[in-house]
Amino acid sequence: MTAIQAIAFDQPRMVAVEDQVRADFYALLAHLFSRAPDDRVLQSMVITQEPTDEASTELTKSWRALSAASAVVTHDALIDEYEAVFVGVGRPPVIVYGSFYLAGFMMEKPLAELRDDLARMGFVRNAEVRESEDHLAAVCDVMRALILGNLADAPAAIESQKAFFEKHMKPWVFKCCAAVQGYEKSNYYRRVANFAEQFFEMESQAFEMQC
Repeated sequence: MTAIQAIAFDQPRMVAVEDQVRADFYALLAHLFSRAPDDRVLQSMVITQEPTDEASTELTKSWRALSAASAVVTHDALIDEYEAVFVGVGRPPVIVYGSFYLAGFMMEKPLAELRDDLARMGFVRNAEVRESEDHLAAVCDVMRALILGNLADAPAAIESQKAFFEKHMKPWVFKCCAAVQGYEKSNYYRRVANFAEQFFEMESQAFEMQC
């Protein structure tokens, strides 16, 4: 459960296959960065058959590495790792909030700007969640919602998706992924962050070509 929720986002419209894949990846990253995945989620990430083509992008390599790790790790082990990497004692060892990377402190001006933009787009804060809206899981969930739309509203135009990504994600998510990968107690989450980094890079390049 992330810090924001889309209004009436229970039944998404049909979208192009490639957009559904993008939305699924954003949803997965939102889940992984919000809490340790359980055994069901881990099993869903395991590749049961290797692709027959020889093409291998950095994104594909990172997904295979994450899938391989998901096949051998346990939920209990990931609870411990998640706590060690993202919670800790006092200040979290790795911070996953945009304001920290953009302003040097949490709960700063970038968060206020994000909240204003979310309100204009029709998102409301989930009162049951304590994390602020600039949590990496939350902004990934926003992208998922923009891609899929809902029964009342069509998916957001690619220009709107790009605008949100460029303003509220691109300036800091790569630094965050690097921090996760660089932390000594990050093992499984090093692979999560590497996949996230490659996926965000693909998104950035695709936006540049499409808009």
